[in-house]
Amino acid sequence: MAQDRRPFAAEDREEISRYLVLSLPNKEIAALLNRDDSVICPDISRNGGRAAYRAVAAQLRAEEQRLRPKEGKLGADPRLRERVHSD
Repeated sequence: MAQDRRPFAAEDREEISRYLVLSLPNKEIAALLNRDDSVICPDISRNGGRAAYRAVAAQLRAEEQRLRPKEGKLGADPRLRERVHSD
C-alpha cells in the first residue's frame, strides 16, 4: 500500500499528539497514520520533540511556513531578470 503524501492536517497532528502521550514509537505512529516515518520524525522534532509536541502549535507553525512570502526567481537573480527583460 502506498504511503499518504498529503501535508499533515490538524487532525493528523492531534493523532500524533495522542500517540506520543501513549509513548508509541514513531514507526508505529507512522503506520497508524499510513505515513512514512521519515515525515513523522521531522514533524515531531521541529515542533518540540516527543516531550513537548503540541498539535495546535505544530499546525500554526506549518500554516505560517506555507504562507511566508517567497522571493521569486526574477527578484533574486539580477542576471536572469535582465535576460528576461531584454528579450
